Formats: sequence, C-alpha cells, structure tokens
Amino acid sequence: MKKSVILLFSLLLSFSLFAEKPIVQDIKAHSAKGYKLTVTWSLPKNTEKPITSLQLYRSTRQITSFAQLTDASPIAVLQPGITGYTDTVGDFNDYYYAVIAVTDKPYEVILLSFNSTVTGAHVLTTIKKTEPQKKEYEKFYPEGTLRETPLPYIDFVEGLGKETKASDEALTSATSLMTSKKNRQPLLTQYIFEEDLVSPEGGDDYLLFEILKTSFVTRKYSDAINSLNKLIGTNISETTRNRAVFYLGEAEYLCGDYEACVRTFVKVEQAYPTLVKKWLDSALDKI
Repeated sequence: MKKSVILLFSLLLSFSLFAEKPIVQDIKAHSAKGYKLTVTWSLPKNTEKPITSLQLYRSTRQITSFAQLTDASPIAVLQPGITGYTDTVGDFNDYYYAVIAVTDKPYEVILLSFNSTVTGAHVLTTIKKTEPQKKEYEKFYPEGTLRETPLPYIDFVEGLGKETKASDEALTSATSLMTSKKNRQPLLTQYIFEEDLVSPEGGDDYLLFEILKTSFVTRKYSDAINSLNKLIGTNISETTRNRAVFYLGEAEYLCGDYEACVRTFVKVEQAYPTLVKKWLDSALDKI
C-alpha cells in the first residue's frame, strides 16, 4: 500500500514539475506489420519555449540518461506537431526509443515512460511473404448496409496532417483526361481496394482500415476526410498513402466537392491510371 502511495505521489510530482517543460509524454512502442515498429507519444500542451523539432532515438538498451545519446544520431528528425513514427528494423531484437524536443537547443532530459520507453519492442516472429499486387477490384455496398468482418480496435496514431494542394497546371492536366460531356455520367458509388476488405494484423494498413470502418463505409465523409488527411500527414508507406489519397478523393467527390477531389485524384494518377480517369471524368463532368 505504501509503495503504491509513494509511486502515485512521484508521478503527480513529476507532472507538476515538468508540465511546462518541452518533454513529450506517454511514449509507447509496439510491433506493427512486417519488420516495423510503431512509436507514439503525446505532446506537451504549454511550454516555456516553442518546440521547433523532435529528435527520435533508438537503442537496444533502455535509454535512462541523455548521456547515452551524446555520441548517437537520431533515426529521425520530425516536425514539432508529429505524434507518431513507424520505424523499420531488420531483426527481432528488442528496441527502446526516446524523443527529445528541440527549442533553441535540445532539452537534455530523459524521463522513463514520459519521453523514453520502459519496455523493449520487437517485430513479430512470423513474417508473411509479400503477396504480389492484386488486381483492382471494385466493391459496392448496398444502401444502409455494412461489411460483415471482424473489426478489432486499435488506437489511432495522430500526426500533423497538412493538406497539399495540386497546382492549377495539374488541374488543367486532369481536364485533358475527361471524356465527352455529351452524356453526363451518373454519380459514382464507393470503391474499396481488395486489400482493404479484410482486417490486417497491424501497421499502416490497420490504421487505414480503421478509418474506412468507422467513417468511410458508414458514409460519414466529413469525418473520413479529416481522418484521412491526418493519416496522410504521418510517416506511412507509399502504397498505403496512395490508397489513403484515393479514398480522400472519393470522400470529397461523395461530399460534392468536385474541384477538391480533382486536385486530390491527380496526385495518384500514376498509381491508379484507370481508376483515376474514371473518377476524374465524373468529377469534371459535374463541375
């Protein structure tokens, strides 16, 4: 009982002492899909000086002091609003992580469970072979129905998602792909890639699956747009980002924001030329 009271008092004291210091909190690391580890943390709300960047460090030993990082280089230097990172490793060792906030200089303080992980994280012992890319498969859902599939829960990794707009030249280029407007096309319906029809084990695909499950499939397109923009702004794989951008274009189209969806679709024109042309034709036909 006494130990519990002492521990609680220590935690409350730490929070009060470092509340306004540039120290991230609640850092955690866990295995993701393949040879990847996902690291998440929370940002301090009010700091004495504004944070200009975040330095992420990795070690095979628990990081308990900044002195351990003196001769080390960060594996990533991130924007100040980022709260997650997906790291790729090549073995099954336990890895520990620490995040150092930089103001005018690095804030050289390490606090276990605040900005340094307490336990090591390692990749899953079973790695599935990478399957060849499957053909595009269109899946439609009847009005008011949901896909029946196991839908496990996973915490959403938030990041600093800033929308990047395509140039006017890109919009002009997209216009050249439009078919004749003589026969105006009907409104298109949801398209789901085949790899997103089944719940993945974890990682980037899992985060995208969660967004599709909670907002996109249920036709909450405004929520889907916000969540997809956040996901696109994090450090995810190129293939997952391409699908996320495509779904963003769909959500904007189905919201009736055809100009926005055209600017979004042209970003993945090379990844999905046939599909993109279909959606661009319909969107440009309605502008």
